[in-house]
Amino acid sequence: MAKRQGGSSKRPRQSTNRHYPRTARLNALLTEIIAGHFERVDDDKLGFLTITGAEVDNDLNVCQVFVSTFAEPDPEEDAVVLEALAQHRKNVQRAIATQAKLRKTPDVVFLFDPAVRGGARIESNLASLDLVDDESSDQPESDAGEATDQSSAD
Repeated sequence: MAKRQGGSSKRPRQSTNRHYPRTARLNALLTEIIAGHFERVDDDKLGFLTITGAEVDNDLNVCQVFVSTFAEPDPEEDAVVLEALAQHRKNVQRAIATQAKLRKTPDVVFLFDPAVRGGARIESNLASLDLVDDESSDQPESDAGEATDQSSAD
């Protein structure tokens, strides 16, 4: 019988099916847990709330939860939504503690998703450009075509 030396085995390390880092998997899990929690919450202040993502820092101290609403960005409405989310923070952390198997539950911070807001701003800018292009294209193009046809006929 062969004696093991130094506690190491000759077997190669088993490969896992994990193709992305631990924090990315944890972010996806936390997004799912938090979204599931808010599906069960009935709070009129939140309106149509979407959890767009969660990002936990490397030492699991803080989890930034990104949210989006259907409402147009308005500082007063945003403050109401963030206040309502702050009231649900402890329940969200409790849901994370019970459903995720973590040594430490991160503090949850709610923020509006800057990507969604930036995309909406870009879309509105593009829509206003389309209106400008449509107005300039309403100039009589047919007149220019007719003038060309008449000059070739002469």
